[in-house]
Amino acid sequence: MVNGVNTPMTEEEEAFQDAQEKKWEDGKAVRNAMAEIRKLESQITNRRLREAYKDSTWLDAQEALIKTQRDKL
Repeated sequence: MVNGVNTPMTEEEEAFQDAQEKKWEDGKAVRNAMAEIRKLESQITNRRLREAYKDSTWLDAQEALIKTQRDKL
């Protein structure tokens, strides 16, 4: 849109836009994995770490989930 008027894109502009959209779509899996890793890591609080001294079952499971997401990267 130029000055409120729709103008067609040139072939170069359209190719560039298509490449940008493809790049964004291709990065979706990485963005999703990173978001999940951040969510899982945020659940490992100081209290959870203290509890892990007695029983590390939960922490081990959490680390396995994080590893699964990291393997997607």
